[in-house]
Amino acid sequence: MDKMKFSDLSLTDKTVNSINNFGYTEATEVQEKAIPHIIRGKNLIVRSQTGSGKTAAFGIGLMERIASGSTNKSLILVPTRELAVQVCAELRGISQVRQLKIYAVYGGAPINLQLKDLSKRYEMLVATPGRLLDIYRRGKLNMSEFNSIVLDEADHMLDMGFQQEVLSIMDLLPKSKQVLLFSATVDSAIKKIASRYMPDPIMVEIGEMKIVSTIKEEKAEMPFREKFDNLQKILHANSGQKVLVFARTKRGVIKLRKMLSRNGIEGIGMLQGDMPQARRIRVLDMFKNDELSTLIATNVASRGLHIDDVDLIINYDEAETKETHLHRVGRTGRMGAQGRVINFFSPDQPLPKRGQNRRPRGRDGGQDNRAGRDSTDNRNAGGRRFSGRRPGGRGPRRNQKPGQGGYRGSNPHSGQHRR
Repeated sequence: MDKMKFSDLSLTDKTVNSINNFGYTEATEVQEKAIPHIIRGKNLIVRSQTGSGKTAAFGIGLMERIASGSTNKSLILVPTRELAVQVCAELRGISQVRQLKIYAVYGGAPINLQLKDLSKRYEMLVATPGRLLDIYRRGKLNMSEFNSIVLDEADHMLDMGFQQEVLSIMDLLPKSKQVLLFSATVDSAIKKIASRYMPDPIMVEIGEMKIVSTIKEEKAEMPFREKFDNLQKILHANSGQKVLVFARTKRGVIKLRKMLSRNGIEGIGMLQGDMPQARRIRVLDMFKNDELSTLIATNVASRGLHIDDVDLIINYDEAETKETHLHRVGRTGRMGAQGRVINFFSPDQPLPKRGQNRRPRGRDGGQDNRAGRDSTDNRNAGGRRFSGRRPGGRGPRRNQKPGQGGYRGSNPHSGQHRR
């Protein structure tokens, strides 16, 4: 079936030009189905897989409403600071011709600079719950100005313990408002918010809750003691590709990166919750721009991060839930691209130590992403810069030579997986 052009969605010419200038010409399914309802001012619940184009869906719809005067200001609530940065960047990109002013406020960054932004004119505000309430309690934000709100990654926001903050924010907004709720799953907690704040919502469901068909998934079973050696072999076999490796804890992420660097594998970065925000943004930018070829990460990277060309996902540690697994896997094969996932499985792997994954109750000022926190500090955080980029390739050659042996499962060395 042919994809619909944005010009076929009854958008104004200026909005279509703005979208096209950003490189978007064809609408994804969620954009095709959601944008018309948003423009008409309907309350909307959208259940859609990650990587389906949700940000542009609500961004384009709200851009039209703001341009027509139907919406004064829109508040976009997101669970993590990384997502706040990326959503803000995409909204600015698609609205460039419209010249909308869009700012982001989130924990882990200087609040005074954010307050300075809020003293200016703006049409959209992307925010994490804790930082938004902090600014409001300082008397620096008039919540009555927002007559539309987007709850992006709503299920993740509630999973991370932000339910009370979300309810407080919803109560502070005008009673008459448009509510757009985007979520990968719609459970009882989501339905509770909808019944309380969304009169007569329209439900849009995109696809089944499953891994998209363009992703090839492999299971690699091996003894626990062989995991690290097999990780090195796979990284060497996929030299020059962009690889995202998930570990369960921050301590595990730091250990993996140190061991890989110690063994001569270059271009390795890491992303975990104790890193300062500026460092996390820099590492993500380096990974996107192919200055890093491999990123070792906790689940902080499994939701909402817009990295469109990840070739390979390695679940070094199994995800705690099926939903977390779906979000990890969703970092590859985005927007119809081909993707590949290798899931490590070790029946003899020791159970996590008690308290290793406890979730503290810190607010935005420390961390917005609470899942999977432990007591690890942030020494050696970030990615080590390297020299000697591979000519014509996407990243550096890895110096580690493959060893003998392997694991039961699909062959990770097969040339058919290389680009």
